[in-house]
Amino acid sequence: MRLIIAEKPSLARAIAEALPGRQGREEGAIVAGETTVTWCLGHLLEQAPPDAYDPAFKAWRLDHLPILPDRWKLTPRPKARSQLAVIRRLLKGASEVVHAGDPDREGQLLVQEVIEHLGWKGPVSRLLVSDLNRPAVQRALGRIEDNGRFLSLYRAAQSRARADWLYGINLTRAWTLTGRQAGHDGVLSVGRVQTPVLGLVVRRDAEIRDFAPRPFFVLWVELAVARGQLRAWWVPGEP
Repeated sequence: MRLIIAEKPSLARAIAEALPGRQGREEGAIVAGETTVTWCLGHLLEQAPPDAYDPAFKAWRLDHLPILPDRWKLTPRPKARSQLAVIRRLLKGASEVVHAGDPDREGQLLVQEVIEHLGWKGPVSRLLVSDLNRPAVQRALGRIEDNGRFLSLYRAAQSRARADWLYGINLTRAWTLTGRQAGHDGVLSVGRVQTPVLGLVVRRDAEIRDFAPRPFFVLWVELAVARGQLRAWWVPGEP
């Protein structure tokens, strides 16, 4: 049995409809001839919390920082356990797996981390679908590639996810604990994307708050040109 793992249910339905053979539904999957199509629900897995590496890390302490995992762990998202169990069951009867994540870095990560987490050791192909129209999906099914070609894309997404974890976990704990020493009661959340974006918003709010209105005058001038007149607005240069 060929098992296709799509990134989301809508993509799985589009793939199943483009396959030859009569369709049948089962829990968490669609069967079309000799192919079974299943799906993820966004990320089924997430980075494990610090205490998954060492129970002592459940307590926030400055002397624990930085927390640097030797071997990274993933854990199922609470709402995704049932679908992960479906994929695990289907993999046991599969002879080939087709990775059908979205054709981008995150799509490559999302499905491949599930395949690796569940211990699949057989061949993996890559289906790239960028349009859910049936003719487009059929064309994509006719040019399935080797998933090994996209390993660098997967590693890039994996590195980004791990960097986010390292940055967020360590700096959030460091700033929160330092803030408590200064009398701040609460979590000071730090994130690789969140913090600079928040900084931009705060900076802009400060500019608006501190804005001082000044008189503004527009100087118009009527110019005579070869074929009539031209009205211009003088824009002064920087002082």
